[in-house]
Amino acid sequence: MDKRLKTALRLRFEYYNLYEKKEEKWHEKYNQHSLYAIVVKSFDYDFKEIGEMMPKLLKQNEENL
Repeated sequence: MDKRLKTALRLRFEYYNLYEKKEEKWHEKYNQHSLYAIVVKSFDYDFKEIGEMMPKLLKQNEENL
C-alpha cells in the first residue's frame, strides 16, 4: 500500500477512534501535517466509501500541486 495512503487512513482512523469527543485536539496536533487537508476532506465520506475515495483524494491533491 502506498505510504501516503496508509498514513492518511491512519490519521482518519485516529480522528474517529482515538480522538472521539476530543476532535479539537486532533486538529491541533495534525493541522501542520502534509495530509491534513486531504484527511479533513475525507470526513465528507462515510467509512464504507473511504477505501475507494481516499486514493482518489490523494490523486486529486497530487494533480493540483
